[in-house]
Amino acid sequence: MKQKVKERIEEKPVEEQCHHYWVIEVANGPESRGQCKYCGARKEFLNSFPDFNPLKRSSNPLSLPELPGVEVDEDSKS
Repeated sequence: MKQKVKERIEEKPVEEQCHHYWVIEVANGPESRGQCKYCGARKEFLNSFPDFNPLKRSSNPLSLPELPGVEVDEDSKS
């Protein structure tokens, strides 16, 4: 007696990914907490770029920025 066996393949349901809508608290310090409006996920957000600081000075406090050359007009009265 021959028996046919049907193979049952069960696929795992694909978890839906949330397209987060972050609600971030007001900046107060280097980081702010945020929570997704839809799924409730929580995350920390930086309030500034860690590698960019326009106030960062060079190691030598006496070094000045290089200024472009200026031509002086000899006929000028100023």
